[in-house]
Amino acid sequence: MARRLRPSADNRTSAPKLYARIADFIRAEIEQGRLRPGDRLPPLADLAERFQCSRATVREALGTLRGQGLVEFRHGDGTFVRTVSVDTWMEPLDAAILLSLSDARQLVELLTAVLAAASVSAAERAGDEGLGALAQALFRIECAPPDEEAVAAELAFHLCLARCAENVLLENVVRVLQEGLRSVIRLAIRSFGPSIAHCRAMYDAIAAHDPGLARERAYAYGQALRESLERTRSAPADGAP
Repeated sequence: MARRLRPSADNRTSAPKLYARIADFIRAEIEQGRLRPGDRLPPLADLAERFQCSRATVREALGTLRGQGLVEFRHGDGTFVRTVSVDTWMEPLDAAILLSLSDARQLVELLTAVLAAASVSAAERAGDEGLGALAQALFRIECAPPDEEAVAAELAFHLCLARCAENVLLENVVRVLQEGLRSVIRLAIRSFGPSIAHCRAMYDAIAAHDPGLARERAYAYGQALRESLERTRSAPADGAP
């Protein structure tokens, strides 16, 4: 975190507030691995000087990161990048950001296997009502802007797909893993946008009641997520936001 954040003087009415830009900057340090789980952030006064702002603004930025589950406050000790634990998966946070690339890759492999199994079952069992709901979920992805709304839409599509599989266990697994999936999808959207083409390909195979093709397209979706994750993690720093 050696670089300074210089607030932009243009377009102040529409530009993100300074605390949000600081939070995004620190978040990028975590995403790129320059800040690792367990690392201690510089003291509040140092951060205020580095970002050329008040301590109150830094506190607000750190509060945002804490709300996202990326940092934790330790009384009398400072602010630390959060370490992943088993309980992490039960909370709404960007868990995949805190994982090493190899761990995140394994997470995507697990999610891909689950979605592939759900796609096969959905292709074999989905009726008109299930396919209609899945089509509506796909339409929501197509209409969503490439931001948090798109992430939520893609998650909703996968949950709908699991319901179409008529397999309670698969649906529960998708629900348990959805926060990890949320994080991966968010990173993927930054790299190549919402996965409209892949989700539509899965839907088309399921609607055609072709289990083999549905499995193949689910694995193609997983491969796209892995490639996007690796591109995001290996991308060079782009300086201050």
